[in-house]
Amino acid sequence: MTTSISRRGLLQGATLTAGAVALIRAGLTPTPVRAQGAMPAGTVVSFAKSGVNFHTYVSPARAVNVTAHVIELGDQLLVVDATFLPPTAMEVADLIASTGKSVHTAYVSHEHPDHWGGVSTLSDLSFVTLPEIREGLRAEASNGENPEPTSLLNGADLALGMTEIGGVPVEFRAYDNAEAPKAIVAVLPEQKVAVLQDLVYNNVYFAPGVDRKIWIATLEGFRDDPAFETLLVGHGLPTTRGELDVAIGYLKTFDAAWDEGGTPDDVAAAMAAAYPSYDGAFLLGLIGAYWDK
Repeated sequence: MTTSISRRGLLQGATLTAGAVALIRAGLTPTPVRAQGAMPAGTVVSFAKSGVNFHTYVSPARAVNVTAHVIELGDQLLVVDATFLPPTAMEVADLIASTGKSVHTAYVSHEHPDHWGGVSTLSDLSFVTLPEIREGLRAEASNGENPEPTSLLNGADLALGMTEIGGVPVEFRAYDNAEAPKAIVAVLPEQKVAVLQDLVYNNVYFAPGVDRKIWIATLEGFRDDPAFETLLVGHGLPTTRGELDVAIGYLKTFDAAWDEGGTPDDVAAAMAAAYPSYDGAFLLGLIGAYWDK
């Protein structure tokens, strides 16, 4: 069952996890970026693969550690998502400006507002997405909880399939009814990097999702894809393909807890016990919004 929920309650605070140790040791360099007002600074993590520079912005804990990605493809940029709040979106703008390159494509990966809330702040960019994603977020975008993302609501559609940006092959794919009703994934096959966004959370409790059976099957397909070596995710630091197995195990555990639990609190307690080191425990509070028993 598809459920549309508000994420107003997400601004309770979560802890940015260490995560992705293998990649950090291999040369990822986290750097604090400019804080805006009372909002703590986010973190930029950068690395290069096969001539492409990747920059992941991770929002501070109060902004749910949500990510945006700025990828340098030749003399042009691919930008993925806008984060949640104006202060974090301004830091993404700083990151984009620091490259000295123009944006070829900026897209929003799915309908959840922690990924598009900053679109209006990034007023120099025209964000694209898929028609189904646009329609999914339209009602919530006009309810006054977030600045209305006019450029996204009135923007163009992203073309799926293979293309080239700055001479670098990029494939845009879409997946249905996993964490969100529809999600965009960008794959750079030569670099073996996949931008998965909320199809994988890194060491943070997952949202319940639309259909966990479909979600698991989607991740199993990724696991068998040789292009999925380095993963850029929607919450937390970049990681490796091994995180797919972790996510599949998590979702299977979640399904078992859901089937056995009598209340949302039962499921939340079971997941907290199964994954005691995970952060963002308040995300388990979303279970009630999806509860259909």
